[in-house]
Amino acid sequence: MVGRTEYSSVPTAVDLENNTNQKKYTVNREPGGLVIPKSLCALMAIGALLLAILVGLLVFFFVVPRCSQASDTRPSDLRVGDDGLPSISDEISLTKIDSPSLELDERLPRSLEPTHYRIQVRPFFSNLTFDGTVTITMHVKEQTDQIIFNVKDIEIDKQSVKVRSVKSNTPLGISRQDYVPGERYKIVLDSSLDKNIMYTLELTYVGHLNNHLQGFYRSQYDENNSVKYLASTQFSPTDARRAFPCFDEPSFKANFSLIVGRPSNMSSLANMPLIKSDSDWDYYETTPKMSPYLVAFVVSNLQAYGSSDKLIKVWTRETLRIQARYAAEFAPKVLHYFENYFNIAFPLPKIDIVAIPDFGYNAMENWGLITFRESSLLYNTDEPDVDTKRTIATILSHELGHQWFGNLVTPKWWNDLWLKEGFATYLQYLGADFAEPSWNIKEEFIFSETARAFALDALQSSRPISYEVKNSRQIRQTFDELSYAKGASVVRMMNNFLGEDAFKTGLINYLRKYEYSNGDRDDLFGALTEVAHRKGALEPSVTVKDVMDSWTKQPGFPVITAIRDPANKKLILSQKRFLFTDNHNDSSTWWVPVSVTTNGGNFETQPTVWLKNEPMVTINLNTSLWYLININQTGYYIVNYDEANWRSLTRHLMSLPTIIRAQLISDSMDLARANLLDYDIPLKLVQHMALRDKFIMFVPTNVAFKKLEFLSDMLSATPAFGLFESFVSTIFRDTYRTVNSDLDYGSENYLHQKIRKMVLKWACRKTDSECAITSHRMFRDWMEYARTIPPNIRDVVYCTAIRQGSEAEWRFAFNRYLNTSSVSEKNVLLDALGCTTQKWLLSRYLDNLVRNHSSIRIQDADRVFKSVCDNNIASTLAFDFLRTNWDKLISFYGEGFNIISKMVKSLPRFMNTEYQLSELVRFRNQVRHNLGTASQAFDSAIERVRGNVAWMKKNYHNVEKWLIDNKEHFHA
Repeated sequence: MVGRTEYSSVPTAVDLENNTNQKKYTVNREPGGLVIPKSLCALMAIGALLLAILVGLLVFFFVVPRCSQASDTRPSDLRVGDDGLPSISDEISLTKIDSPSLELDERLPRSLEPTHYRIQVRPFFSNLTFDGTVTITMHVKEQTDQIIFNVKDIEIDKQSVKVRSVKSNTPLGISRQDYVPGERYKIVLDSSLDKNIMYTLELTYVGHLNNHLQGFYRSQYDENNSVKYLASTQFSPTDARRAFPCFDEPSFKANFSLIVGRPSNMSSLANMPLIKSDSDWDYYETTPKMSPYLVAFVVSNLQAYGSSDKLIKVWTRETLRIQARYAAEFAPKVLHYFENYFNIAFPLPKIDIVAIPDFGYNAMENWGLITFRESSLLYNTDEPDVDTKRTIATILSHELGHQWFGNLVTPKWWNDLWLKEGFATYLQYLGADFAEPSWNIKEEFIFSETARAFALDALQSSRPISYEVKNSRQIRQTFDELSYAKGASVVRMMNNFLGEDAFKTGLINYLRKYEYSNGDRDDLFGALTEVAHRKGALEPSVTVKDVMDSWTKQPGFPVITAIRDPANKKLILSQKRFLFTDNHNDSSTWWVPVSVTTNGGNFETQPTVWLKNEPMVTINLNTSLWYLININQTGYYIVNYDEANWRSLTRHLMSLPTIIRAQLISDSMDLARANLLDYDIPLKLVQHMALRDKFIMFVPTNVAFKKLEFLSDMLSATPAFGLFESFVSTIFRDTYRTVNSDLDYGSENYLHQKIRKMVLKWACRKTDSECAITSHRMFRDWMEYARTIPPNIRDVVYCTAIRQGSEAEWRFAFNRYLNTSSVSEKNVLLDALGCTTQKWLLSRYLDNLVRNHSSIRIQDADRVFKSVCDNNIASTLAFDFLRTNWDKLISFYGEGFNIISKMVKSLPRFMNTEYQLSELVRFRNQVRHNLGTASQAFDSAIERVRGNVAWMKKNYHNVEKWLIDNKEHFHA
């Protein structure tokens, strides 16, 4: 247990709330000690209330007026603590208004429209602050006497605020100005601003280079035996307001002219090319019209690595510069691919791609200045690892896709986040496939994206991918699997039912019509419909909006149940929302594109029939051995068949394409989990494939292991677990042997490396397996003789050896984490350190997350927590840690990047008892007033555990019985 305190003598909240018998509670009461009577308690409470009122009046009349004199506040005036950072009290004083509630509407009025910003900003590394001046040119769309804009954690010099007409140099009178709720600042003028006239707003301000990786923030790294600092930006979704006062909404597009100050020994970067440098200031070209969240600038000592295209440079720390080579080679290929795909040239004169040591997201698509987490960009060719290379390729492709979908045309509001993130996720597979065709990466879509979306969308707590959001907290919670993975899946579905030609032409028309502006889903659907009707891709009476509103405006997805009527040669198709838990009361329906084939047909994926928001349809079906629906899972739904067809598909599984094998295993496992199918079918499908797949096809084997993982998690603490392990090790016995003997450790073949890593992860699970013993020996040889472990299997070897080993292995790995210069290996080590069975080491590991000056970067906190949650002996330890340190974690990590939400989502993996469910609910209720951005994460986590509990009640004995009954036939 972490931080466990003995509370036996302290009354609980329940005790106090149910104090009907007027108990006199005492804390740590000694015999004969003081007991406070109820009447005296009441008098003391009244006295405390009167004292609080008096203090409040004193503060209001004497302290507040002094706080409003912002003109005297300069960066050098902020106090610095003993650790060299601004004191906590100063950091708090910069925030005038508490964080908004989840229901507060923060949207700005539409009476003013910014057209141009001139921003002059300068960081001070000596006291970790910055100052700035901004001049905003505004067009008055409706007469108003108020100017309301966004600001957060920066101090405006009120004396500097000037509002002028562009036709006059005389400032307008200001009657009052102050911070208002919703991260906003309000200026009330003596007279109204006239409609259709241009005005300027000018002001100066100061801020803090925070360590929350939001706004204008600080980062540092060790290089050549010295500590180096840099300042970088992260403005998406709502943090431009932390760096300069602005109209911080995506529809308020403007031109930006940046002037960035820097120490003389450092350089700067911004969205546009440098015009000139003057002393310690760098002046940049004015940007095209773009949203404030895409503005970016960096002040650092980073070094450039050139590419084959003069437009592109990759920037990183000097000692890691060579690791930028792969990104520098990959990026030009994909950039030109997208230029050709959209038939629109990249509109800016350059792209700087920058590796930042501390970075909250994997990457950020800032126009002309794309910023990355180091592990998402840098690749060490001396230590090739297939997963690192894939990560870099897909993330780079994702961000380059954003240069059109997101930057050139931006969603009007964050309710359509999927319109950029779903598209960029879909596009990343196209770009990566073009640059690395041997990978066949598009075949991985159904388990990398569709299955990832299904896992969240199959919960009752899911949400539509388009839904109204009002403020920053709600906006941040939309950055989840639904916006990215479901968004990409429905984009893929649109591509399929429209056809590539109509789909692509519609996208190009949309981008050209709304370039340098904003669009919403209806704008996109309109552009696609126009082309679809012209090319005959849709019936004239049907629009893309008709189809797609059912997928974007309601949560979830359907299960299509197919029942064959052989006597009448018919197939009856019905739809119902798919949920892992009971769904009797949900009557949702969708426009479902249905592709159908039989053993005598082809595998064309375009729909042959539609379920048009109707519960059922009947189609003709000739006699056949088997039939298939939703070919290659191009539709965002799963399919359940009549039992006879499932049995026939099982017998003929190995004659089907590999993606369809994967699809059948995935669908059947999910259906069984939801009690819509007997587990006999999916288990025999997996068994049939595992025993007969001599070539170890990556996609279906990967899907099989992913689905078996859920069963493993549920059974891990039950008597049936040994039988389950025997089942898996028996049916995959030849697979394990083949990987151990036939695949070269040093092979650069993408699929071979992916297969090896995937299979060894399962082969090493048993402590007495050859894989586990060999892994431990390899790790000890590394410790004692410095014998290198092949990079591609490091994650398996490290985790296995640390699990098998003692404190010595753990400490060796932790020291390696501290000293290695390989950013990818650091990630592997962070994952492996959570594998130990020594609970005190795990407790110490977690303690790093709440320790000042920890060696673990903020960006990696959720990774560390998840590594412990993924260890089935330590999940309770992780839960206790989160409960004990909740307020501290919320304060330390802030609300950016959903770090705390990711921790909450990591909890349910091994939770499947009523007690664990009640404890999770109780924890949520205890912290309900301080949830930050974790409210949706709690909803989904609680529902997952509730589903796990229900699964144990309904399925455990059935699965156990199947394993017992089939024990003698595992190998058959």
